[in-house]
Amino acid sequence: MVVQADLEKRIGSDNTDVSFAELLDTYSYAEPQRGQIIPATIITTRRDEIIVDVGLKRDAIVTRRDIERLDRAYVEGLKSGDEVQVYVLHTDEDGEMVVSLNKALELEDWQRAQDYLRDDVITEGVVIDCNKGGILVKFGRLMGFVPNSHIESISPTLSESKAQDIKNSLIGTTMQLKVIQVENQRNRLILSERAAKRSTRNERFNELQVGQIVTGRVVNVTHFGVFVDIGGVDGMIHISNLDHRHITHPNELFSVGDEVTVRIDAIDAERERVALNRKVTLPDPWDTFMAQYKGGDVLIGTVTNVVDFGVFIAAPSGAQGLVHTSRMQSLKTTNPRDMFREGDKVLVKIVGVDVDNKHIELSIDDVTDEERAAHPIA
Repeated sequence: MVVQADLEKRIGSDNTDVSFAELLDTYSYAEPQRGQIIPATIITTRRDEIIVDVGLKRDAIVTRRDIERLDRAYVEGLKSGDEVQVYVLHTDEDGEMVVSLNKALELEDWQRAQDYLRDDVITEGVVIDCNKGGILVKFGRLMGFVPNSHIESISPTLSESKAQDIKNSLIGTTMQLKVIQVENQRNRLILSERAAKRSTRNERFNELQVGQIVTGRVVNVTHFGVFVDIGGVDGMIHISNLDHRHITHPNELFSVGDEVTVRIDAIDAERERVALNRKVTLPDPWDTFMAQYKGGDVLIGTVTNVVDFGVFIAAPSGAQGLVHTSRMQSLKTTNPRDMFREGDKVLVKIVGVDVDNKHIELSIDDVTDEERAAHPIA
């Protein structure tokens, strides 16, 4: 022990015949106080207690109750000779000093939380429970609290029951968090998912550039477009920029969770908006059309626009052509709107291709009865 080694040096330096016990009685040392963190060396480990050398006239004990609070893997890894930090609790009725390994480790976590608060660090926590006010997360050996107002997926307009459903669904998941309040004496550790997300978004916005090609994951599908998470920032692909083909609703192409490659068309960091474009990352539909069709071929196309002078129809590749009113006389109508709606399927024949201007002339009248029989429209 440290005390014994020091005393033996003193005995060796004197020529008087002084016993170790006598000198020990006169040796002065500072008695550790409750709440003090001191270094210790493990002497022996048992199922119900751990004996440690704290450098005093007596050893200290870690009780079974304290051991039970420790992670089992951590306890099983302890062995004689290991150096640890312990928290001084008290001296029991038998004069033994009682110390805590768990409390010392908790104080390390409190210090870590304080450091994270000071340095604005983003950390992770596993959600283990929830209550009316928020969710409980693990922070080392501590329990942290994330209030409802700091949970990203809970908006102020949500009903209490809906908010509770969301919190229940978060149990067992890991979320990114920031420490926003640390009060050790009150056992108060408050964290925020919103602050972490905001910080991540700000960092991500600084990385993004207009014209950049990125890959993201679909997080929402609406009638006007698709929202995509591109690494902590949500951008939107307007329906007009989803595909070269005509799309009636974005759910024809995407579901939540789908991966998509897009080009960044515009960034508004102040309003946290990013405009994305998938269409430009796809093969040119004109090239595909030219590789698949030639003049005189028939195809089943989709009506994309109806105008006074005709109907625009997209081939399966996405390239669009026009059926002029003069080439739909067999329908016996002078107004295309009487016959067609966007999304209708129509069998047409390619009667002209202007390569230089990428213009396709289509006809309904030139489709023969045999071709209609060979290409039925479901």
